[in-house]
Amino acid sequence: MLIDITTALPPYKVSRRKAAEELKKRMTGRPAAARMIDMAAMHSGIDSRYVVVPDAEDNPSKVFYSKGTPPPGTKVRMQEYEKWSKDLTTKAIGDLLEKTNFKPSDISRLITVSCTGFFAPGLDYHIMKTFGLPQCTQRTNIGFMGCAASVIGFTSVLEALSSSKNAPPPNTLLVSVELCSLHLQTEPTRDNILSNVIFADGCAAALFTGGAASHEGAASHEGAAPRLQLLSTRSIMFDNSDDIMGWKIGDLGFEMILSSDLPNIILQQAAPALLKIIDESGFSKDEIRHWALHPGGRAILDAMQSGLQLSESDMKASRTVLKNYGNMSSASILFVMKDLLENGGIKNGDILCAAAFGPGLTMETAFFKGV
Repeated sequence: MLIDITTALPPYKVSRRKAAEELKKRMTGRPAAARMIDMAAMHSGIDSRYVVVPDAEDNPSKVFYSKGTPPPGTKVRMQEYEKWSKDLTTKAIGDLLEKTNFKPSDISRLITVSCTGFFAPGLDYHIMKTFGLPQCTQRTNIGFMGCAASVIGFTSVLEALSSSKNAPPPNTLLVSVELCSLHLQTEPTRDNILSNVIFADGCAAALFTGGAASHEGAASHEGAAPRLQLLSTRSIMFDNSDDIMGWKIGDLGFEMILSSDLPNIILQQAAPALLKIIDESGFSKDEIRHWALHPGGRAILDAMQSGLQLSESDMKASRTVLKNYGNMSSASILFVMKDLLENGGIKNGDILCAAAFGPGLTMETAFFKGV
């Protein structure tokens, strides 16, 4: 059972116009590349994003990427990742525990999700130490699996809850943090321009319990009644898709690969595959009342809407998150689900389908039921 979701954002908010201006300063003096930046920004479906680099600030002394100076190496970027990932996860988890009235001692399983940085001891150690989680808390780290990683985390949640024989059933904390802005690349290639225009930073935490809505372990936390039942998850990997989406670790951060064929592959292959998964999971498409589709970009959402024949209402949560926050990689799907919990009118028995894409191309899906 999903109890609730909270989010945390960096302090620097950048508008689409401001981001395009800053990118043109840092990436190119060539008119053709500048036009590509403007075009990508205009068609991104994004109005604003939040980032941990202070480029959104007008104070020049705070600019992380200064024109005429070498961009920071991977070491510096990972130092920033460690600092900000700790700050944001602490905020999101603290808010979640306060909102649900759960204590750290209630948590018995911790799942951390991120693909934009590394350090060791990692986020799991930081979270356990900061909040005083039990030393016997079981941990899972899902790293470098892209925008679909939080949905992979849902599979780990299912495994954790179904395998435990504890009474009351265990409580599982899933936290995702992505700091894409730390990997800004200044060479004006198509992949770099698209990545710099759409990706953003954010953090989300979700709390799951194995107890039913009436279980005393859930009912004992005032205001923490379960919201959604996690029913099942499914995965699929598409053939000959190695060069469609991915990244490598370079001397100056992570280097993205984003094929221009991605929206077409999603339309032609991913959407039909999702319809098949829905059918094989025992649902009809008409039974899906709520859709949490990863807001990877406007073209990706357009392809999913067209391929699944969804209404604008069906797409509202995903497009709202894209518009206000950009593509926060794995954290995005949790932002969409939070929007649906707060604004989607999910009723008892309603079915929700979540889907996101990962490097390769892979697709991860999950089904929930309102309780």
